[in-house]
Formats: sequence, C-alpha cells, structure tokens
Amino acid sequence: MWESGRDGAFRTACPVCGDKLIGDAEKGENVCPNCGYTTSAPADSGPEWKAMDLEEKNRRVRVGSPTTLALHDFGLSTEISRSMRDSHGKFLDPAMRVSVEKMRKWQSRTRTINSEERGLSNVLSKISELCDALNLPDNVAETAAQIYRTSAKMKVAKSKSILGMTAATVYLACRKCGVSRTLKEVARAAGMEKGSVARYFRLVLKEVEKEYVPPPSVEKYISKLINMAKIDPKIERLALQISRKTTDSKISSGKAPVGLAAAYVYIASVMAGERFPQREVAEYAEVTEVTVRNRCREILDNFVLRQEFAPIK
Repeated sequence: MWESGRDGAFRTACPVCGDKLIGDAEKGENVCPNCGYTTSAPADSGPEWKAMDLEEKNRRVRVGSPTTLALHDFGLSTEISRSMRDSHGKFLDPAMRVSVEKMRKWQSRTRTINSEERGLSNVLSKISELCDALNLPDNVAETAAQIYRTSAKMKVAKSKSILGMTAATVYLACRKCGVSRTLKEVARAAGMEKGSVARYFRLVLKEVEKEYVPPPSVEKYISKLINMAKIDPKIERLALQISRKTTDSKISSGKAPVGLAAAYVYIASVMAGERFPQREVAEYAEVTEVTVRNRCREILDNFVLRQEFAPIK
C-alpha cells in the first residue's frame, strides 16, 4: 500500500529491511534510506495535459468517442461520412465521390457479419431515430438500447414487430428516466396505433423488466404543459404548490398524470385571475375536456383551496 508523507512524497515499506521508502513518485523511483533498496513507483495512467473545465478537456482529448449501447458494435468501429468532403472541408470531385461511396457501402456491410447483428443494427438505428424525433436526451436512447439488447438476449424480441419493439422500449426508457412523454406521443412519432404500442409495452414490461415502472410525476407534466403553452411562470408555481398540498391516493390512484397536470394548470390559472380555457389545456395535454373537468371536480370535492394558495407575485 502506498502512503503519502508530510512532504508530499509517496512512501511504502522496504521489502528487504522493512524501513520506510522515500522518494518522488513523479520520478518513478523510491529509495530505502537504510539499505539502499530502490523500487519503481506505479506509472501514472492519466493524461499528460491539464484541463480547467469540461470544454477544454473535450478539446484536448485525442481519443475516439466513448462506447455507446445505441450502436450494435458499441461504437468501436469507424464510419465513413456522407458529407463527401475532404479534411479541409472541400467537396470531393465526382470520381472520388464514386470511390468513397463504394468504400462506404462495403464498410457498412463489413460492420455486421451475420443476420443477428444486422437485425440489432436495424433496430438500434430506429431507436435513435425515434429518440431524435421526440427530442429525447442521450440517456433515454442508451436505456432503450439496453432494454432491447436484454429482450433480444432473452428471445423476447424474436418474431416481433421492429416498430412495435422500438416504440415500446423507448416509452419504457422514458418512464425509467423520468422523461414526460405519453404513450400517445411515442405512438404518433413511431407511426403506430396507441393500442399496438401499449400491447408491446406490456410484453416488454412483463417479460424483460419484470417490475412495474411508474410514469413520470405530475409535477413534470405540469412543467411540460406550462412550457408548451407558454403560460406565465407564476401559474406554474401555483400549480406545483397545489399539487403538493393535495397529494392523495384518492385522486391519483388509477389516473393518468397528464390529466391531473392539466387540471392543476387550469385551477391555478383560475385562481391567478388569468383564466386559461379548458379546451386549450386539453389540447396541449392531449386529453379530452371531460377528463379535465372530472379531475378538477375530484380535486375540488376532496380539498378546500383557501387563500394560502394565492399566486406568488
């Protein structure tokens, strides 16, 4: 075991006489002052440069991109770009474009050596496309890729619809990462029916995840609705305050969080004196006006909203 001395030098016991070794780890050697035994210090595996912030670190790093689960080969292989530009940013001449296109085609073929890898590459590319269409962060794409890899290893994805499994894994990844995307939004972006995506989601949840994953909280849907509708932030603060004060299983049990969020936003807008129509709230939340009215009635029947919920000015 290495020990740090008071002078900053690294010391350890001498294997010959047992005395303390002295020296400088930066020079790569330590010497026993009693018997003269010399040993080398462990090499520093870190970079030889220093960075003050993350931007400088990313600029100075000289290795490739980190491995990712969103690619079938974890991003370890190279890929020829479609930009058709050289290292100076100039467009290639027509003859060189034909040559580069042929190399790109054969390079993409050699990345997948069998049908299993080709299928995995196809599904992971569709997962990335769906995440880009929904403007999802990278951690959601990584989580969705991990879920699909697990389902493929367990033979759950065998003979299943590629689009269905893609939408189901992305929606499950959204719930695991706490990202507020509804099943209807994912199904619309994937070009599928909501019922079909729900069926594949239940299959993946039962066979792969095997534990219930709750949807994002009502607070996240409230913030999402406020941002989509571009409503005054004081209504958001009031809606969040009401939702925290009226948390009860009688209201939230079996209810979609997006419907409750729409009700809280509408109630907060009324209390703030900036009445937001139920129709517009329902449109942004992608629920019916009847759902918004029912959730509002349940909240008002179970709780008394007093003056303490006055908006923050």
